[in-house]
Amino acid sequence: MPGSDSARKLTPREFKRMRILRAAIEVFARDGYFSARMTDVAKAADVADGTLYLYFDGKEHLLLSVFDDVLERFIDQLRQEMRRLDDPVDKLKVMVRLHLESLGRDRALAHVLQIETRHSRKFMRLLSRGKLGEYLSLLNDIVKEGQDLGSFRGDVNAGLATNVIFGAVDELVNRWLLSDEPGDLTQYQGPLLKMIFQGIVPCEFHEGAAG
Repeated sequence: MPGSDSARKLTPREFKRMRILRAAIEVFARDGYFSARMTDVAKAADVADGTLYLYFDGKEHLLLSVFDDVLERFIDQLRQEMRRLDDPVDKLKVMVRLHLESLGRDRALAHVLQIETRHSRKFMRLLSRGKLGEYLSLLNDIVKEGQDLGSFRGDVNAGLATNVIFGAVDELVNRWLLSDEPGDLTQYQGPLLKMIFQGIVPCEFHEGAAG
């Protein structure tokens, strides 16, 4: 879910690192994480094999760096757009829109983030302590703000609501990736948001329904 680096010019080292990360995305998406070799990434990035190890300790570190780099840029873009918003409903809409737009326009990236980064429980724990944890914390803050303002239901645990929202978006992207005719990922934004908001906005109908 990349943001934009247009705000400043990258240094030569930063540019080369970005080129390596992009090459890793293409190679991991094409060959799969376990089959991909660092030498394949170096070739795709047009750098010497040894150059990779000036930036990354190994293949696992490279994959973690892809994930954190993408999420960092996404979070930066999200924060920029949310600065002009006061309504947590609008903030959540922006978050979902950026998530779907970013992955919908880069299928290789979506494949790596959704599939190749989930090869072990240990790796997922490492991800949750990085930018993924920051992403979920930001989503949780939006939910809590909405509950404090009465925009979202207050009888739902904020952590549970955060996991449900993230899980819904995450599974939607997975289904899109596995589809033989995926189409435009953003076409599901409206229906998804409708489902989310019907589940978290205040409504007397929901009282006692969980009993």
